[in-house]
Amino acid sequence: MIASLALCSLALADEPGAVTKTEHVSFVPSGTIRFNKSFGDLFIDGWDQPDVEIKVVKWIPRQEAAQIMTPASAWKTPDNAAGLMESVRIATEHPSANELVVSTSIPSDSFLRHPLGGKGPVGVRYEVHVPVDSHLVIHHKGGQVQISNVTGGIEATDRDGDIVLMLLGPGPYAIDAKSRMGTVTSDFAGKPHFRIPFGESFAGAGGQAQRIFLRMGWGGITIKEIERVDLP
Repeated sequence: MIASLALCSLALADEPGAVTKTEHVSFVPSGTIRFNKSFGDLFIDGWDQPDVEIKVVKWIPRQEAAQIMTPASAWKTPDNAAGLMESVRIATEHPSANELVVSTSIPSDSFLRHPLGGKGPVGVRYEVHVPVDSHLVIHHKGGQVQISNVTGGIEATDRDGDIVLMLLGPGPYAIDAKSRMGTVTSDFAGKPHFRIPFGESFAGAGGQAQRIFLRMGWGGITIKEIERVDLP
């Protein structure tokens, strides 16, 4: 997983004007971490550290950067590129000692709010390390969500894109995963159910197993079994 994060970070380094910010937040074992209204690519790894590391990369994709340089677009000016990225704000707060909230916001009157729910020309990538036993609650507004090496409960919803979980074997896991317009695949035992005309759901195990709750609007859900990888 670390290798894939590194490769993607190198790829983003080629994007014009990419801005990176890294934050470290003290936390507690078995706490709850919430991601509210994130969008883009959200990558979360569990690690054997007591704190949370949040690296956020924001950039203007090449095709959008070319438009920004076009004088015909009044709001797309070179001086405004930094302002566009700055308008996407990621903030952290501690509602309680065992809870951390990571919120993403954009101006309510911004053109970044497209009628169909898109976030406009700003690309955002979150690379997050959390204590391995954290409980995750994620409300993603479109893009990829990938989680690995986390032993706490996981609740993740995504409007469109893909959800990929890499769970430590052999479990057990109480899995409840559904996609309205996409497929659900799992390495763990369970019962798939195809929905007409589109979509798929998957349920597995139960009882005292680690709870996994996943909901996808338009896209796929993949649940992979992996061996534990010790992170630095």
